[in-house]
Amino acid sequence: MHWRIGMKRMNSLIIEQGALVVADVLFAEQTGAKRRLALVISNTKFNKMAEDLVILKVTSNPGNTHYDVPLTNEHTINKELKKESAIMVDFPMTISTQNIYAIADQVTQNKLNEVKEKMKELYEM
Repeated sequence: MHWRIGMKRMNSLIIEQGALVVADVLFAEQTGAKRRLALVISNTKFNKMAEDLVILKVTSNPGNTHYDVPLTNEHTINKELKKESAIMVDFPMTISTQNIYAIADQVTQNKLNEVKEKMKELYEM
């Protein structure tokens, strides 16, 4: 995967909704973090104003839950995904832009819409 910014932190860049970012993401127990791929789900207008983003983890080892959304290069703009993965819709997180290291790619609008529909289903919105 060729990341656009290398490993420099990206706290001054506007990150759009649908961006696939490389970030230090906390484990569920919040006892440590792992550098991993994540989907930015907060809208771009919010992202321009806030120092935090709302993200969904991306995993290459999906648990095949009802709320995982498949992700392949077919669903990305630049085709930079190394392996088939899944977006974990059932575990949104807030993350500081200081913990974003790179923008790896962008999902297609169709895939973003699929994620939003799955979120509506999960949260009965």
